[in-house]
Parts: sequence; structure tokens; C-alpha cells
Amino acid sequence: MKSVSRMAAAVLQKTTYAGGVSATSSPIASTQQTAMATSQIAEQEKDFVAHFSDQQHPLPSQEIQQDSRNKELGRSSRGLSVRDFDLVRTLGTGTFARVWLVRLANPAHEDRDKVYALKVLRKVEVIKLKQVDHVNHERSVLADVAGHPFITTLITTFSDHDSLYMLLDYCPGGEVFSYLRKAKRFDENTARFYAAEIVLILEFLHEGEGVAYRDLKPENLLLDAEGHIKLVDFGFAKRLGNSKRKSFNFLKWGRKREVVSEEKLIDSNKGETYTLCGTPEYLAPEVIQSKGHTTAVDWWALGILIYEFLTGYPPFWNSNPIEIYKQWVSPFSLVHAPLYIFSSSRY
Repeated sequence: MKSVSRMAAAVLQKTTYAGGVSATSSPIASTQQTAMATSQIAEQEKDFVAHFSDQQHPLPSQEIQQDSRNKELGRSSRGLSVRDFDLVRTLGTGTFARVWLVRLANPAHEDRDKVYALKVLRKVEVIKLKQVDHVNHERSVLADVAGHPFITTLITTFSDHDSLYMLLDYCPGGEVFSYLRKAKRFDENTARFYAAEIVLILEFLHEGEGVAYRDLKPENLLLDAEGHIKLVDFGFAKRLGNSKRKSFNFLKWGRKREVVSEEKLIDSNKGETYTLCGTPEYLAPEVIQSKGHTTAVDWWALGILIYEFLTGYPPFWNSNPIEIYKQWVSPFSLVHAPLYIFSSSRY
């Protein structure tokens, strides 16, 4: 027994934790070593945040996920916290989220002018409003599509006791909605340009990722520094069974990343879903009637959006959403194209 005890003690003396701290070292030394490791990880991740876009360039949709730089985007941070950022001002607010314009705290001299959008979601409100699945899907989809030139880039995510954080690229151009309201309506060339970029986005989401976006509207279209579209707010996005990707569990944001099985995110109805969600003016009839819908609803919304680009208003509108729904499903409802729309845009 004594020899066994001595052997066990000898093995215990040789056992070390990651980083070279002896298992028999004092708890204080171990804590200090852990803190140093976390600090080093945080600095590395801050450097990645500061320079993630330096080497980015447009890629064909089939190559976006294969690009080595894009594989690092959207991952859960192991060291970052909200204290690593300076809050500049509020960019927008929602029911359970707020988006801040932020910059890195104590950045290198060459990185002082770099800013980002930090989406902050309060855990209590997300759970209270039963939005866990929607936020789960948003985080999952954004992580998988990170790097697409016309979709907002999810740089990283992290969490603390109270909130979840999504760090996104900042789009200085603002909302397409604001420009449309100021201009009253877009000319045909402008509408065609924006519509073409949206078509590329939807093609990528539907055919490459098996994702229905389900909330296409001017408010969710931002413009980057060069005037190109950036699609944002994937809260209603959902996988409908065509994707083979695995994703990361929302509830594990932070230091641990847990891979969940595909089956948890693939719709059980083989490409159809029945959730009534979206903005009333842009909902397809099958969504309103709960007949089951597919990615086709995004093409319906695009048609509504193009009409709004050209006229300044959606084809059917009412202050009461129920009246909008009645107009959509009525067999006697007609969409009239104003005379000022060019004939090439009418058909």
C-alpha cells in the first residue's frame, strides 16, 4: 500500500495543467496563469477584430466558405468582453436588443479610426419574449454566411451574465429605407442595381445554405462605404433542410463552443415551415394562410420591394395588418403600376 501511495504521489507531482502550471502549485499561481492566458487570447482576438477586413475581397459564392479568412469569422470568442470596447453612440434599438457603434478600447495607433456595430441582446428579454430559437437561428446563419460581400459580417460573438453580444461590421451608408423616403422613389437604374444585388443574396441563401430569410424590407438593407447592399437582421431566418452545415448553440456563447447536430436546425417538414412571421406588407399569401411556405416567400417579398423602389410605397397598405392580409388573398385584388414607371419595369 505504501509503494502504491508513493507512486500515486510521484505521478501527481509530474501532472501539469495547460500552460505548465503544476497540479500541486498553489491556487493563486494557477489563477494567475489562467488570467494571463485569457489576457493573451483577448489580445489575439482584438488583433483579429482590428484587421479582419484588411485582406477581404469579393469571392464567388461557392468559394466564400472555403476561404481561410472567412472560416475564422463568426466564431465564439474565448477572451473578449464588453470592456474591450468603447461605446460611441447608439445606432438603433429593438424590442430586446440595442446596436451600438463601438471601437476597440486602447487600440493601436493605426486602428484608432476603425469602428464596428455591437448588437447587445439582453438574455432576460430574449427568454421572456420566447425569442431563443429566432436568436439561435440568426447567430447560426450569420456565422455560416460570414464573408459574403452583400451580407453583414458577423466578426465574433461573446456573452456575459446578462447579455449576448454580436460584433458586426459597421455600414456607414445607413438604411436604404431612409434614402427611399427622402427621394420619394428610385429611378429604374437605381432600383435595378439594388434588386440585382438582392437576387445574388437570395440565390446564395436559398441554394447554398438552404435558408429562408423571411424579412426582406428596406429597413433591413444597409449600404456600405461603397454604396453596395448589406443585408442585416437575420432574426426570422430559418434553415429549411437543404444545408449540410453544423452550427453553434446560442446558449453556449462565450468560452465554450458546443456543436449541435444538424437535425436540431433542419425543419422536419422537408423544406416547409408554418411560422407566421415577417412584416405585413411583404408577407406572401401562403404565410398569411398558414399553408406552409418555403424559400419562395423571399422572391414574393422581392417583388413587393421592387414595386416600392419604383413607386415609393408597397402595392397594398393599410394601418390595420388584417386589412392588408385580406387584400393579398382576395381574388379581386389588382396591382396597378403608375404611369411614370417605365414600360420595361411593368412586366
